[in-house]
Amino acid sequence: MENVLVREAGSEDARDVARLLCQLGYPAAPAAVAARIERHRESRTDLLLLVEAGGRVVALASLHVSMALEYEGNAGKLSAIVVDEAARGRGIGRVLVDAVEAEARRRGCVLLFLTTNERRRDAHAFYRALGFEETGRRFAKRLSEPTEP
Repeated sequence: MENVLVREAGSEDARDVARLLCQLGYPAAPAAVAARIERHRESRTDLLLLVEAGGRVVALASLHVSMALEYEGNAGKLSAIVVDEAARGRGIGRVLVDAVEAEARRRGCVLLFLTTNERRRDAHAFYRALGFEETGRRFAKRLSEPTEP
């Protein structure tokens, strides 16, 4: 694998983040994404990491840390993880998850979890290979329609 750089996202990355979110199935305008990135940067509990390879943004993942009543420590949610279609299979996802896990540990997390769509079988195999266990189901209820500025 070529040299990669893992770094925090900035609003200047909005176009690349929007491109990757679209690949994940969440299309959004770069201007809306820029505002979301800034909210992540201002948050004490959230972090948006990017991976650059060859000077190009090729992956992203978000970490949200919250207190957990069930554990003696925090819980970290790994979300919105995606590796560019053209960069998959080169170990970039593993580098990204390792970085998120290290940050979660640094922030006092004793559990790192994620949710994934049932149709993403290749992602399920990837998560299992990284030591994640399938522990349940996710239920969701949309509370409002998404809006874009």
